[in-house]
Amino acid sequence: MIQEEFLLQFREVKPPADIPIDTMTEAQCLDVIAEADRMIAHCGARTTQAMARFAELRPPMRPGIDLADGAREELSMELGISPRAAAIKINQARELATRLPETLAALDQGNIDMARAHAMAELTRVLSDEDAKEVERRVLSRGRRTSLARFKAAIRLHVSKVDKDAMERQRQEAQQTRDVTYQPCYEDMGLLSATFTEAEATVARRRLDRLTEYAHAPKTTRTADQVKADVLLELILGKADYDVALNATVSVDALKALQDNEQAKKLIAEHPTWRHMITDPAGHTLQDNNSAPSRTLTRYLHARDRTCRVPGCTAIAETSEVDHTVRRADSGPTNPGNTGAYCKYHNLWKERSSWQVSQPSPGTFTFVSPEGRVYTSPPEPYEEPSQTSLFEPIGS
Repeated sequence: MIQEEFLLQFREVKPPADIPIDTMTEAQCLDVIAEADRMIAHCGARTTQAMARFAELRPPMRPGIDLADGAREELSMELGISPRAAAIKINQARELATRLPETLAALDQGNIDMARAHAMAELTRVLSDEDAKEVERRVLSRGRRTSLARFKAAIRLHVSKVDKDAMERQRQEAQQTRDVTYQPCYEDMGLLSATFTEAEATVARRRLDRLTEYAHAPKTTRTADQVKADVLLELILGKADYDVALNATVSVDALKALQDNEQAKKLIAEHPTWRHMITDPAGHTLQDNNSAPSRTLTRYLHARDRTCRVPGCTAIAETSEVDHTVRRADSGPTNPGNTGAYCKYHNLWKERSSWQVSQPSPGTFTFVSPEGRVYTSPPEPYEEPSQTSLFEPIGS
């Protein structure tokens, strides 16, 4: 049974000393850290209030949506995040500002941090507004607790007290969030994440651990973690022979060196689905080979744009739509200087919102918001591959 913990005040919080940090004692450093943490919380509250007000000033202009077209894009460009992440932040802000005012006030005063504020919103979402405010009052009256985990435990305890069926509804709703997501990482790596119920995730992890132990022969040079990743990939792919198109990026200078490279010729001959892209010294695409003239422009734009061209959007170009900057109905030409890749959402957004989009040079897009703020989206250059190991197998 979950039991509430008593609030412990370890010491009186003092204002930090007004002296250079490199002359401070350990205690004075902790004062600075604690004060800075409260300032971060205060700024988080102001950001939350501003986002909620921003959403209030941008009401939906058509049915079926809760925010005006283009609003989340403007926030994403200001913060350098994806439009999806911006929409999540706006929704969280509105929830705190309208449904949990005491939590927002505690955040503004620095009594809790943003993680605790979001936990309050998430764990009381299953409650009615009245019950959520009661849980908020009870939990905040005992302070921030000694850790985020204990703060969450306190919320869950009081949620179950004000509504005995709430936790079960919360579990059922959580099961509906099962999903698999992908996020590009660093050094050509990617993060594939799966969300299951705790029981399902536990069984899957144990099964993967057993398969890893079986596959991790003593003679292998791979670590157990590397073997586990390889086993998971083999399970997902089923060791099938997939017809995957691979992109080989080659600079103009490197292309000259490869003309007489027998290994390169053999590799390309053995993999006819490879595409080559010629780049300039800055990494921008100059030319893309094509197998079908009717797909020339589309394949070129996929290679040039790589993702949806709206700043912050990470939708892959190959799964996006090709659209005109100046519409065909307005005599816009169909060429690289007047077309680009847009995900389905932003292709519609471009038509529905009052944002102005132009392409001053092929591949460089300019977005002007309703307030006149200008955002430029140049084409993302390709990183120059190592010429010494361009066709050398990894680990050879």
